[in-house]
Amino acid sequence: MARGETYQAAAAALDEDTREYLSEDEGEDFSFPDFQEDWGNVIVVDNLPKIPLGKYDKLLGVLKRIFAQTGTISNIEMPAENEVTLGVAFVEFETAEEAQKAIRLTDGYALDKSHVFKVNSFEEAKRLGSLQEQYTPPQKPDFVPRLNPSSWLGDPMHRDQFAIRYNNETEIKWCERAGPPTLEYGGEREKEGGLYWCEQYVKWTPQGSMLATFHNKGIALWGDSDFNKQGRFAHNGVKRLDFSPGENYMITANDHSGDKRGVVVWDLRTRRELRTFEVASLPVPPPILPAGEDPGPVRYEPAHFKWSHDDSYVARRGKDKNGSDIVSIYELPSMALLGKRSLRADGVREFHWSPAANKLAFWSPEADNTPARVTLVEMPSRKELRQKNITSVTDIKLFWHPQGKYLCIKVITHTKSRKTLFHSFELLRVDEALVPIESLKMKDAAHAFAWEPNGHRFGVVHGDGIKPSVSFYSMLNKAGDPELTLLHTLEQKQCNSLHWSPQGQHCILAGTGDAFNGILEFYDVDSKAGRIVEHYRCNSIEWDPSGRIVATAVMQPLEGAFFKYQMDNGFKLWTFQGKQYHETSYENFYQFTWRPRPSSLLDAAQRKAVVKNLRKYERKFAHEDKQKDLARIREATTEKRATRKAIRDLIKLRSQNYAAGSAARMRMRNGVDADADDLYVISTRTIESVVRTKEEVVN
Repeated sequence: MARGETYQAAAAALDEDTREYLSEDEGEDFSFPDFQEDWGNVIVVDNLPKIPLGKYDKLLGVLKRIFAQTGTISNIEMPAENEVTLGVAFVEFETAEEAQKAIRLTDGYALDKSHVFKVNSFEEAKRLGSLQEQYTPPQKPDFVPRLNPSSWLGDPMHRDQFAIRYNNETEIKWCERAGPPTLEYGGEREKEGGLYWCEQYVKWTPQGSMLATFHNKGIALWGDSDFNKQGRFAHNGVKRLDFSPGENYMITANDHSGDKRGVVVWDLRTRRELRTFEVASLPVPPPILPAGEDPGPVRYEPAHFKWSHDDSYVARRGKDKNGSDIVSIYELPSMALLGKRSLRADGVREFHWSPAANKLAFWSPEADNTPARVTLVEMPSRKELRQKNITSVTDIKLFWHPQGKYLCIKVITHTKSRKTLFHSFELLRVDEALVPIESLKMKDAAHAFAWEPNGHRFGVVHGDGIKPSVSFYSMLNKAGDPELTLLHTLEQKQCNSLHWSPQGQHCILAGTGDAFNGILEFYDVDSKAGRIVEHYRCNSIEWDPSGRIVATAVMQPLEGAFFKYQMDNGFKLWTFQGKQYHETSYENFYQFTWRPRPSSLLDAAQRKAVVKNLRKYERKFAHEDKQKDLARIREATTEKRATRKAIRDLIKLRSQNYAAGSAARMRMRNGVDADADDLYVISTRTIESVVRTKEEVVN
């Protein structure tokens, strides 16, 4: 029997079973209601053994044991014809989520060599049952041009975009190289419908293809040149959002403890859920304190999810049934557990994927007589590439090089008394054989660390007091061989963080917080030249993707928390040399975020050619900037002339109206013309004053 005939027979059998509940008054003309919206919790299991009714109960028990592992079963029905089952079962669960889970986990399950389950939703089964036996070629649809999510990259001026949130407004703007930004879209369509374009924050996808807006009921995605809606994802109370690097998947999460659907993994291409997780909080190990000091109450932090660089896996930190710490790695898009077992990681505190390879780095604190350790594992083989044991550890931070070449381990250790702390760095050369490690000991506290995105250098802010030092190192020596080398050190700098340009070479030494109040130094690492400026109370520093413009901002929390520097809200735009060319202030300013660009497709030779012809491009862009400035001046001049003309026309009109009322004014004044010139005496008086005297002696 063909699959379509099988489903038709099964449906007919169900109809006959249902008719026994009808009264005689309803007769043959009774029409069944449309239950289309009510079958989400029902699945259809095909390719079952066709058995006589005498073995019905035995097969039913087997199916219950299988599907009970995926959810709570409400009912199972196996239609039959001529005392033999049709090889199809209808399984009803309590919820639609359980039904989807059953489809995902049991489709392809081998009952034996001859019977492999084919599991579909009820709606999909209805579609298969309605298929025609004879193939009919589909009608060729009319051509509809696809939306281009990267249309903004074709801007002839090669400008970058950014998104801002202030008051109740959300705006996308073009960043001009000189002059104020220009508005691209500000949610005008939504305003016409009486809606807010965004209710909370916005977030760009990693390659800038789409913009996500947060709403109380979920996430909305917007794209193409007109920022049309690309999809909606329902998730009540969503607070966090994380896109995969390839923009194929995303994770949404709320803060509702115990919510079975608190964390959702989505497929962005199909707009469907792949898997849900319960919101779980993991205890944070207490800090290392001097003996006898109370560590305080136990703190909790949400379980973390991290994407691999190629969208192949997503990793999750959690605990198994025995309470042991694990890192579970799921394959995408199936969300099946890699190798059907998690990665054992006792006490794991932090883990990160390499930005360029399927390598996972994580660290675990000391336990009993076991030292703290940092482990580098290759996936999916689970081969341990390197392990570093460290004793007397207070804290560890992991920093991957943006190109995955190196892994930095920032280590804070303590003495036996736990009153003195020491800072050091362990630097792993990940791409080299046996993953060699180089150590860098610091004589004082290290406050910040940052890799140069495109190169082999890194910077460290270290020292005590309000004027620490900044040291720059290279993983290569002058000959280009692998050797940790100190380049130079800057003393007495007012900074507590470093912000490298996306292209490298240029760096901002930033002093934020109450101790520095927004001191910024634009520093060229190659020429060792710097320029110090200030953006009072600035708490956000972002380079644009091209490395030409820097945005600094003073932002306040969106949740309405008290912000004592509200009068300073707004952002400033700077050139990479530290010259400010734009400033905008707002009453309430919440967010500034540049639109990311996809990775460059140019090879090394093509990039070298661009650098070689940089002056030619510079002249071209300088000419375009000049033309734009002239156009801006012409527009301003035209506007001024129009304003002057409007004023002159208004004066002329009022003079005419005044003259027209002259006769009426004379009647009111008994024939006296108060506007006549002979009624007024005009006198002229000349006043002379000595401005300066000078005495000269002439011989």
